[in-house]
Amino acid sequence: MKKTSVPIAKERLEALVVSDRIHCKPEEYEMICKELYKTLSKYMAVAEDEMRIHITRSEIHIQLMGEQH
Repeated sequence: MKKTSVPIAKERLEALVVSDRIHCKPEEYEMICKELYKTLSKYMAVAEDEMRIHITRSEIHIQLMGEQH
């Protein structure tokens, strides 16, 4: 299923805000998220669009769609 432009824009804006908070470029933040996905997908079946990654200066939270926390 193809994403519409609104969710894509929202993800890009979120990446920009987070990257500013953790003092890295948006491209670096995206690379971190992709690397986390690639690593986790080696050990479990998960689609990239089913993961939500939230990074702060001191923590990384990974939520799989359907999880409630």
